Amino acid sequence: MSVAMMYLQDLSEADLHFIVTTVVTKRQDYDYLCNLLKDKPDFIDIMLEDEKLFQRILQDENIFLKISPFLLFSILLRQAKKDIEKQAYTLEIVSRKERIPVFDTGDATKLLQNKDVREYLARMLASFTRVESASVVYKARGITYQRCFSDLDFDDVLELSSLVELPFRFPFYKRLADIALFLSGIFPEYLCRDRDFFDDKIPARLSGSKNRTLRDYEEQGRRYYDLASTYDEAKEQGLAEVLSLLAEKFTLARKPLNYLAENYIYKYRSQLFQ
Repeated sequence: MSVAMMYLQDLSEADLHFIVTTVVTKRQDYDYLCNLLKDKPDFIDIMLEDEKLFQRILQDENIFLKISPFLLFSILLRQAKKDIEKQAYTLEIVSRKERIPVFDTGDATKLLQNKDVREYLARMLASFTRVESASVVYKARGITYQRCFSDLDFDDVLELSSLVELPFRFPFYKRLADIALFLSGIFPEYLCRDRDFFDDKIPARLSGSKNRTLRDYEEQGRRYYDLASTYDEAKEQGLAEVLSLLAEKFTLARKPLNYLAENYIYKYRSQLFQ
């Protein structure tokens, strides 16, 4: 299945209408064009490169209510690629006030040129705009326990994975790596040594109970993406290569997320990721 075809699984009718009415300026038969896109999905990937989509997002403070998170992040990731490749370096957050230049823009933009990586990152970011939790009953040492788990909490998912037999841990390993990439990409300053000085703090359920650093999450992210890539489910879902690449290039993968968070959505992070 092509990347463009997979986009149609995530895009709503409102998303298609947003794309068409923004990109197409010399026609007004929008309903016809939206239906046409459903038969020619490869056009979607081309249209998403149009910078008018990004400009419209900037101009509309209520855009989060009008399009899906997946479309939002698909557009922002493309813009991040364009912006980063114009720069000589990325800025690595060391502390609240300290950033150091890292000359890795070429490698970072090359990674984002991979359509499968871009789609995975957009879907991963979109998944963190929703909270999923479940109450699990299990036995340990003859005692029955009931525990509520959140898929936004690293320690919750880590504990839940330990209750599952090894052959069935693929979704847990993938989610652990996603949490590590999300936190280090969208909330990197929270993981710095002077985190207490930040006013815009990470939502409590995203933090996990342990005081992990940015480097800790990088290590965990690489580990769990690598483990997830070895499962048959990864191959069946067409994710084996993407997960393996993210394991290898984890630090690079979080750079466009850092840029996106600091330059596009900094004021709206709490609203987006409640």
